[in-house]
Amino acid sequence: MDHNETIRREFTHQAESFGKPGLTLSSQEYLAWMVDILPLNPEFRVLDVATGTGHLSRAIAPHVSQVVAIDMTPKMLEKAKEEAAKAGLGNIIFEEGDAAALPYQDNSFDMVVSRLAIHHFEKPQLQLREMIRVCKTDHAVGIIDLLSPSDQSVIETYNRLERMRDASHTLALTKDQLAEAMEAAGLSISGMDSRDIQVDFGLWAEMTATDPHTKGEISKELEQELRGGAKTGMRPFMQDGKLKFLHTWCVAIGIKK
Repeated sequence: MDHNETIRREFTHQAESFGKPGLTLSSQEYLAWMVDILPLNPEFRVLDVATGTGHLSRAIAPHVSQVVAIDMTPKMLEKAKEEAAKAGLGNIIFEEGDAAALPYQDNSFDMVVSRLAIHHFEKPQLQLREMIRVCKTDHAVGIIDLLSPSDQSVIETYNRLERMRDASHTLALTKDQLAEAMEAAGLSISGMDSRDIQVDFGLWAEMTATDPHTKGEISKELEQELRGGAKTGMRPFMQDGKLKFLHTWCVAIGIKK
């Protein structure tokens, strides 16, 4: 199956779950953290690439003139439009399109952002170059994504477990790799801020409708690590009787030169 089709398949059945309470990706605390770091301006026209159901677009919208939110999964965009309407946000335009071939002219946007998408791209340099192309010179591209652990010995296991849960996951970059990828694409890094995010294993697996067998296999590896077994890079722990683990998210800002 073509990877774009895998993405559409995975996110079509995830769309309804994206706004559920308790999910890290819908956390207002984490969205506020992102908005605080992004160099927004009330006059900006911002492009949100691979917007999903528009969490970041809706968080940005009150701080800018307009947000254009693009995604390749129609079901995601349908949900995004519903949520924007509920929030009374009239300055978001939702469009269907591929991040590897953005349907916009060069230097069209005052800022380009993308949240939790890079680890779904097979060749993220393609999407990064497109984001840079449509961004104005001396303006910012903001990449927000989860990171692989810096420990090389667990990177393969970490990403294997992520792919077991979601087949559209390709590879989460380390912090250094993300910076290198952005610089190689043509950006000058102006700032990177990362933080650990607590993830509820049950909600995480439920969001992707992970089948019971696969869910059990992943939880088995995490529980074995808790008992002193091999490290997975997911840093599992128990809290109030629930299995949880840690993601590291990073907000990276690059300037187009």
